[in-house]
Amino acid sequence: MAGLGGNVGTSFNLRARMNGFSSLGGQPVELWYFDLDSSNSGFQDDRFMPSVHIEPIEGQLITLNFGNFSNMPHTIHLHGLDVEQMNDGVDTTSFLVNPFETYAYQFVAPHSGTYHYHCHVDTVMHYHRGMAGAVIVRPPDGSTDTAWEGGPTFDEEVLWHMGTYDLSWEGITESGPGTARHRPNVFLVNGKSDDEAMSDAATVVNFGVGEKAYLRIVNQSYNWGRISLGGLPFQVVASDGRPLRQPVTTDNWELGPGERYDLLIQSNAPFSGLGTISYLDDYTNGVVGDVSTVINIS
Repeated sequence: MAGLGGNVGTSFNLRARMNGFSSLGGQPVELWYFDLDSSNSGFQDDRFMPSVHIEPIEGQLITLNFGNFSNMPHTIHLHGLDVEQMNDGVDTTSFLVNPFETYAYQFVAPHSGTYHYHCHVDTVMHYHRGMAGAVIVRPPDGSTDTAWEGGPTFDEEVLWHMGTYDLSWEGITESGPGTARHRPNVFLVNGKSDDEAMSDAATVVNFGVGEKAYLRIVNQSYNWGRISLGGLPFQVVASDGRPLRQPVTTDNWELGPGERYDLLIQSNAPFSGLGTISYLDDYTNGVVGDVSTVINIS
């Protein structure tokens, strides 16, 4: 069934919080995140790594009612969306939203596609801690089974947030000498690693023979990554929120930090295998770690 489970609209109440927690690599970690719940002030779990995604509608005036429910300043930077400077969330060229203050970001949603948002205050640390999520701009009619107006339709839709974590940064609250080099030792998809990624319902790609699956990938890590689907070929149809002039058919694809790509997958025969994200070293391009999940076509 197409769609990512709601959050489609023109107004969103985003809240910044710094009270989350999870266990990564067998070690407890503190999470900072954005969510849509204005009433919950208690501790959260790893549902909030990555932060909540939102689904604005192309051509509509979108309002992000942002409340900073934390003790540090934050912003919302709309990565890849063309917005005016005051609504771009870069604190050095606009402003900070201080603790327990609010601001209404507004923009007209651009072309349907996959975008990204994150806090732009001390981006090195706030991004790493989990203050980043996806923006899926829906077509003008709000449909959730079409990539863009006149674009491909699909039967199943899956969103993969790529992520890496450096456990040596735990306990550090601002960037500095200790964060000059990111050496990841936990490798994630949708905040999950290892067995959790293999069984996570939001991560597994499961659809029928002859149907089409649409896989949106947002690289929220500090590493390049290589995508493969167990040898299954796929089409790369869009990049950074815009359709490619000509789709590319391949069985693997690489994307850098902050990039987004949309893949269209179809098979006329049953298939069972693993979709794998291999994270690459910045200097050698060798694989430093990976995470896999299930691809099932039946």
